[in-house]
Amino acid sequence: MGSTASSVSLHGFAVVRGRGYRPDQVNTHVDALFADRDAAWERAARLTVLARNMEAELAALRERAAGLGEQTYASLGEGARSLHEHGQQEARAVRERALQEAREQREAAQAYADGLLRDARAYADAVCGAAEEEARRRTEAARAEA
Repeated sequence: MGSTASSVSLHGFAVVRGRGYRPDQVNTHVDALFADRDAAWERAARLTVLARNMEAELAALRERAAGLGEQTYASLGEGARSLHEHGQQEARAVRERALQEAREQREAAQAYADGLLRDARAYADAVCGAAEEEARRRTEAARAEA
């Protein structure tokens, strides 16, 4: 058998006639894929540079923020300082009221639980007393019958 004549496409594929596809269509499609790949590489390179720049900017901003110290309202003027102080006082008052209310509710719950326990013990004592009395009565009745 003789070999068929074949040539090489633009992208290194062996071109064999009569195999059901058109080499020009394949070349066009492969060219588009290569262009997409090249564009993706270029975009990745640009994004890498952008990410590095942003990381450097972030590091500089973190360093700058660390050097600023704690925020005070004195530099903003008397009105801002007064407003901040008033807010702090209100926050303390709200916390104190919440803690006091929590203490009161805890004490009320404890008193209620103590009352329930007292009532339950009294009921249990009464039931036990009645049961013991009934047991004694039945024991005496059984002895009297015997």
